[in-house]
Amino acid sequence: MHTRDFRQKLVAMSGLTPAELAERIPSGQFTVFESRTGWARTYLHKAGFIDRVSRGTYRISDAGRKALVAYPDEITITDLCKDPVFKAWHTRKPVTDPPPPEKAGDEGVETMAESLARLELEMRTLVVDDLREFLASMTPYRFEWLVEQLVIRLGYGASDSEVHAALSTGSGDGGVDGVIKEDRLGLGQIYLQAKRWQGTVGRPAIQSFVGAMHGRAQKGVFITTSDFSQEAIDYAKSLHGIRLRLINGEELASLMVDCGLGVSEERVYRTYKIDGDFFEDGE
Repeated sequence: MHTRDFRQKLVAMSGLTPAELAERIPSGQFTVFESRTGWARTYLHKAGFIDRVSRGTYRISDAGRKALVAYPDEITITDLCKDPVFKAWHTRKPVTDPPPPEKAGDEGVETMAESLARLELEMRTLVVDDLREFLASMTPYRFEWLVEQLVIRLGYGASDSEVHAALSTGSGDGGVDGVIKEDRLGLGQIYLQAKRWQGTVGRPAIQSFVGAMHGRAQKGVFITTSDFSQEAIDYAKSLHGIRLRLINGEELASLMVDCGLGVSEERVYRTYKIDGDFFEDGE
C-alpha cells in the first residue's frame, strides 16, 4: 500500500477531529498527523516489520505479522528496541557529538539546547533515509551525474567539465570509474569508483578495485549505495602503501546533506542568550 493510501485509512480509524488533523508542526510544512505517521513508517521499516516495495509503497513482512500477534494492542519504541539492530539504529549518536549544553533545571530533565540537538539529529536521520530511497531508484545516468556533482561540491577537480572528463561514465550501468585531482593544482590524484549496488559489497570487489588502482593512484574512494561486508572493511584497513576510503549508502546520503546536494534548508531556528557586556556600565 502506498503511503498516501494508508494515511487515508488511518484518518478514518483515528477518531481525530478536523481541527486536530489540520494541526501543523512548527515549520508549517506538514501536519502533526503526517509527521507522526511518517516516523511510525520509518520505525517499523527499520525494525523489519514492513518492507519497502517501491518508492512510498510498503507491505507487512513476516516479522510484522508475528509482531501483530505478540503485541495485539500497541507496539512501542521499547518493544522495537528489543531487536538489537533497531536499538543500535535508534540510539546511535551523530558522528561528531555536540558540546554538552549548560544544565538548566533538574538533573535528568532535557534542556532546550538538548531538545534542539536531538530534534535536528532525528530530522537529519529521516532525510538521510529518504535520500537512500531516492538513490536506489535513480536512473544510471542520473546517478553518474550525482556523483560528479558530489565530487565538485567536496572540492575536487577544477571544474564540472574537468571532473566529467576524468571520470569514465559511458557504461550506462549506473557507475563511475576514474582518476580525479585531489586538489585544484593537481598535485595528487585519487582513484574513484562509485556504483549502485543491490547487495552487500564483498572483499573480492574491493580487491579488484585496489588492483585497478596500481600505477594510477595511491589513494582511492569506493562508493556504494548499499553497504560493505565486514571482510571488505577489514581488508581495506589492512592495506599498506594505499589509502582506501569506503563510503556506503548512509554516508553517501549524509555527505549529500552536508553539501546541500539534493536537499534544501527548510527553516532555521535560532537560539539566544543575554549579552552581559551590553549591560555593563561603560567607562
